[in-house]
Amino acid sequence: MASRNPELDRIRSECEALVRKRALVSAGVAVVPVPFLDVVVDAGILTALIPEISRRFGLAPEQIEAFDPETRKLAWGEIARRGSQFLGLVVTRTIVRQSIQGMATKIISKQVAKFVPLGGQLVAAGLGYFVMRKIAYRHVEDCYSVAKATYR
Repeated sequence: MASRNPELDRIRSECEALVRKRALVSAGVAVVPVPFLDVVVDAGILTALIPEISRRFGLAPEQIEAFDPETRKLAWGEIARRGSQFLGLVVTRTIVRQSIQGMATKIISKQVAKFVPLGGQLVAAGLGYFVMRKIAYRHVEDCYSVAKATYR
């Protein structure tokens, strides 16, 4: 569903494309049969990706602090209403850890699947792509909603 702000729609599309590219990297690393290498790489990707998405939407903490007082209050209120934790405005490593813990079953399945010849590696790559994309898309949607409410 398109918003009344085409600039936000463009940013959302760009962020989704960025997420897909990073998810492909995650899938590629998932094929490597080294236990938990993919989890470490995923954490690194998310640690950089989450703040980048927030920044693109103008929702990095330093960007919000530069708003006029009324807009800043509106932005922080909207973030608080939606839950600031996943918006990348608190320690990103905590977000990454909690997001990965939330996907623990898929991650464990991915680790086990790696050691099944060929088919298992394909399953691991698919799960790697899915998990990364799901976590990051959720963040894109959160940022999009906050930005839409803030930049009326």
